[in-house]
Amino acid sequence: MDSFVEKILSFNGNKYEATVAMSKYAKFLSQKNEDMLDIPLSNNTKEKVTVIAIRDILNGKVKYTLEKESSK
Repeated sequence: MDSFVEKILSFNGNKYEATVAMSKYAKFLSQKNEDMLDIPLSNNTKEKVTVIAIRDILNGKVKYTLEKESSK
């Protein structure tokens, strides 16, 4: 089995928080904020931003925390 798939299946953290973080990071990447990224994104890359976001979070390259909602 691919190590990428193994990392996803063996993830022990809060899956909801990780999913939210991955989707927000993928949205950030899709908005072409290349000047703020360590990784170059080009039109020639075959990886989709969702795959990049999942890989970066699982490898610890991107850290995330869930913000507490304020009660009004």
